[in-house]
Amino acid sequence: MKTSEFKTMLDKMDLAVYESESAFIITEDELNWDIANVSKDYERIMSIEENAYEAVGNEQTCELFELLTAYASTPLDEREEPKKWYLRDPVTSDKDENYLNYEGGEYFFCSKDDEDDCQTKFTRAEIDAFEFEHAHLIEDEVTE
Repeated sequence: MKTSEFKTMLDKMDLAVYESESAFIITEDELNWDIANVSKDYERIMSIEENAYEAVGNEQTCELFELLTAYASTPLDEREEPKKWYLRDPVTSDKDENYLNYEGGEYFFCSKDDEDDCQTKFTRAEIDAFEFEHAHLIEDEVTE
């Protein structure tokens, strides 16, 4: 389970989450009680506080347990989305239209906007799998 999915599920449960140096701390907003935590540094390390039952009830505590178990069981390297890069042609003079795009089995240069269902961001695995010469392309890490 990705960290983004984990946080989305907590949000749907109306639970807040904040990060300490080593864990995600789950709180019940109204009472402002810390009710659970899960390690960011180790797999299978989590806990639910006794006050969780009082704060959110038995049913939601059971849901929280299932969610924490799923996330805590996820290997650390599978929790984060892979980094992505824009690839641009250093030769093309139109700087707004020199980004590699992929659509319908074809690669071409255009803008870096994800318009018209064109893929403009590529993972390292996708880049390494290109069957065309791409060493000259400039990689800009996606930071958004």
